[in-house]
Amino acid sequence: MGGIEQRNYQLGKFLGEKGHKITFTGWTTQKNHPRLNDVEIIPLPWAEKLYNNEGQRTGLTSLKFSLAILTLPLHKFDVILTDNIPYIHLFFLTIWAKIIRKKVIITWHEYWGKYWSIYIKNWSWFIFYFIEFLSAQLGQKVISVSEFTAQKLKKSRLKSDTIEIVYNGINLNYISSLNFAKNSNKPPLIYAGRLMKEKRVDLLLKAVALFVEDNNYSGVILQIIGDGIVRQELENLAHKLGILDKVKFTGKLDTIEQVWQEISQAKIAIQPSLREGFGIFPLEAIALGTPVIYCRSKESAVSEIVRDGIEGIAVDGEINELRNAIENLLYNESELKRLSDNGKLRAKSFDWEKIAHKLEQICFDFLEK
Repeated sequence: MGGIEQRNYQLGKFLGEKGHKITFTGWTTQKNHPRLNDVEIIPLPWAEKLYNNEGQRTGLTSLKFSLAILTLPLHKFDVILTDNIPYIHLFFLTIWAKIIRKKVIITWHEYWGKYWSIYIKNWSWFIFYFIEFLSAQLGQKVISVSEFTAQKLKKSRLKSDTIEIVYNGINLNYISSLNFAKNSNKPPLIYAGRLMKEKRVDLLLKAVALFVEDNNYSGVILQIIGDGIVRQELENLAHKLGILDKVKFTGKLDTIEQVWQEISQAKIAIQPSLREGFGIFPLEAIALGTPVIYCRSKESAVSEIVRDGIEGIAVDGEINELRNAIENLLYNESELKRLSDNGKLRAKSFDWEKIAHKLEQICFDFLEK
């Protein structure tokens, strides 16, 4: 379950428990779904994978998804809440909702803006930039998952006063009940997430290689949880750097609880990406008491969650900087404990129950207008 799916699941769960009737819809190939109080699931027709083998969405698939939305009985709902991805569906949804006089709230997880010109190396980047810009004008209200994304939206959305911030969260009561035991035999460093070029796990491997060489480190030092289109490239790089025996490529784990257990048993969680609309992995890490080293960037919201020097350490996105941060923190037990304690306190601000209550109030206010 990805970050967006996890957000929708948790918000639906808590709002359903409060007595609201929630309906989830989307593409799925699963026949059995988790049952939640007052939550209905309507699978959309013509389901297929949104991402191709390169980990990218295609225009044809997005169009097919958009047409599938038109099969929904939208007249039954008071509020229609949708995510900004994959963009094209927003035009179909808002036009139809306007025809039947229903209100739409759009949740934005990222706003790329001119970053499209970096992601797409040819002239066609402007097409995606323009589609995103037009998408930002849609919906009577917009929810951003971070202040970082909200500020980018305010520069593009003409009705900037209709933007609210509702962070992603974590189920703290559930995590506390799991009571994971520490295991000193586990790798001290961990990364969890999709293996894509923009996540820059290659930078992490190069920093780890320098650290291992300089410190003559024995044993497995880094665990990488997740899968993606660059996994084989990363394994080849680890081999080339001479650290394949120092890195454990775990792949995808079956449950989020298994991921949490591994994160809780590491000493440091590392997020090398320069582009994060929020940062679920760093939030999970601090909630589990694992300090975070991350790369500071004007394209990342991680610093809103993990504050430099308080719950974690921010470094420039360079190999030597990351290597030095690992060395300075890994052997400093008192600093690890301080950051860990601060992280657990910080995570209380991102409890799903509080976040669901804020979303509930936004919806009530929205309906009254």
